[in-house]
Amino acid sequence: MPLNANEEALLGRPATTDLDDHQRVEFAPEEKSKIGKWTLAALILNRTIGSGIFLTPHRVLAGTGCVGGALCVWVLGALLSICGLYVWLECGLSMPQRMVRGEEKPRGVPRSGGEKNYLEFMFPNTRLKLTHIQTTCSFSIMFLLMYNLSGNAISFALQVLTASGYYDKESGEVPDCSVVIGIAIAALTAVILLHSFSRSMGIFINNGFAILKVALLLTIICLGIAKAAGRFGGPQGVVRSNFTHDVWQTQRSDVASWSNSLMLCMYAFSGYEQPFYVLAETKSPRKHFPRYTVLAMLIAGLLFLLVNISYLLVVDKSEILPRHPGDIPSGLDLATLFFDHLWSDDHQAAAKAMAAITAFSIFGNLWVMTFTAARVKQEIAKEGILPFSLFFATSYRTPYGMWQQWRSKSPLPDEEVDQAPTAAFGLHWFTSVLQIAVTAAIVDPRTTYSVLVSLYAYTIILVLGCWVSIGLLLTKMRKRFDWQATRRYRPWMSPAHAIIYALATAFMLIAAFVPTKRGSPFDQSFTSIPWYIVPAVGITGPFWGILYYWAFLLYEAKIKGRELVVTRQAYWKPDPHCPGEYIQLAEKIDHTWEIAIPEDMSYEFDKPLNGEGRADLEMVGGGRRNRFRKQPAVDEGRASDTFEE
Repeated sequence: MPLNANEEALLGRPATTDLDDHQRVEFAPEEKSKIGKWTLAALILNRTIGSGIFLTPHRVLAGTGCVGGALCVWVLGALLSICGLYVWLECGLSMPQRMVRGEEKPRGVPRSGGEKNYLEFMFPNTRLKLTHIQTTCSFSIMFLLMYNLSGNAISFALQVLTASGYYDKESGEVPDCSVVIGIAIAALTAVILLHSFSRSMGIFINNGFAILKVALLLTIICLGIAKAAGRFGGPQGVVRSNFTHDVWQTQRSDVASWSNSLMLCMYAFSGYEQPFYVLAETKSPRKHFPRYTVLAMLIAGLLFLLVNISYLLVVDKSEILPRHPGDIPSGLDLATLFFDHLWSDDHQAAAKAMAAITAFSIFGNLWVMTFTAARVKQEIAKEGILPFSLFFATSYRTPYGMWQQWRSKSPLPDEEVDQAPTAAFGLHWFTSVLQIAVTAAIVDPRTTYSVLVSLYAYTIILVLGCWVSIGLLLTKMRKRFDWQATRRYRPWMSPAHAIIYALATAFMLIAAFVPTKRGSPFDQSFTSIPWYIVPAVGITGPFWGILYYWAFLLYEAKIKGRELVVTRQAYWKPDPHCPGEYIQLAEKIDHTWEIAIPEDMSYEFDKPLNGEGRADLEMVGGGRRNRFRKQPAVDEGRASDTFEE
């Protein structure tokens, strides 16, 4: 079918000449620099294998009260996370939708940004003055403030202090809060600077972290099996009772303990959403995403289950579980006890070794999350809702890109030069440090870590997961447009995956407000924080953006006196590796402040202005708005020549 003029324009490289100050053009990386199939898996594995598998198994065991229950919760957490992955796959490959090549119905063309795109598509708010803005604000403010690893940065600092011998976990002393915060901020700063230096280096290092982490977990599994087989020495004997005696007899019958244990497992498995944040930077998303993201999650699920079994082949459950239901469980993690029982009578030496391994794993988390989260924050800035939005929405040449250009004998196109969202990296750093500063009033940094992890779990995993999965179900039921027929990916278990994930996340959000019993690792007697505070703050996450939205409308009406009009024009091309599919080539962003004109005002602005320009009037939401445009004598193909008075 022949292309019309508009389709021809959008199937190709956009012009970058004569752009105004309120316009930007963002290019996707060239094909050879895009993220490949194995990097997709590495993004998930590097993010998933972090602090969770080392620092949460003992709390899951204490929360369920028995070995059988703990292992079942880990399996359930993996299955629910795979359901969540299928929700993201169906959304990511089919939302948003655009008209392509004169087809009668719109189709999905992948775009970076993750849940931001899905929620805007599911809840467009078309009756409001600013399409998408309420949904965008509701998601964006929560994401900006909560989607970072400040908790893991604090944990990284604690592990560094332990590995260096500066702090002993068993001493009972509280770590120096100022030192912990200093190391945490230094780690975040180092990651930001390195990512800003080179995009390609960031991808290469991420893949290296993923390989080393998988190798580390395989080593732990092999050591546990060798110990159980009697082929490995050490000061402790072989543990037999964990899987032969009272495997299902539990001390914990309260719903809150089991629900929080499941939430910790889902926190450990969180990471499947990482590739969706950089969807426009990947090769052939429709071809590779369904295979390699699921493969990565299956690998992570199997490794986590085997690592937990390996821990319990070496460490007796009595070292974690209290003798009586009301007693406070041990705070020692299974990973440290595992290394202690394998090699040394000196528990401090084992603690140092495990702390070094955990710090390495956490740093990998900081690395991958900075790479992906900054891209989403860049997409948020493209909507114009932040101060200096275009500054944060723009990618800039990295030092490595400048070196590429210096080596080249001729000017290189933007898409061939290494670029990174440097300003968005700075925004990510600022929100991460802000979160650390807000929680600095908590004297014990160990409690700070627990609070930040719980806040992340309630807002990003549960609230956002429930929101997206319910939105997907509502989209499937809408009859206004046949989205079911035009979606680009159809999971074999549809719609079961969305129903299961929605019910599971909703249940955990409700169960979070059920009081815990004494002896639970989630009780105030163990955490030093009332059980209802963190979930209450976390569940209000979407409403923070609603308040921001009202403030934004007030700024428009009372201070600026104009309406923000955002135009995002995507350019695409056929996917060279997947016939019939399209991928994003570039995007032109235009932020314009337009004067709103009441309906009863005369149309005098339709008249020419001294022969040099005209005022265009457009119907918007029952009223009219006026955008002044200078008209050049010769049409130069500009996207917009809007100017502000």
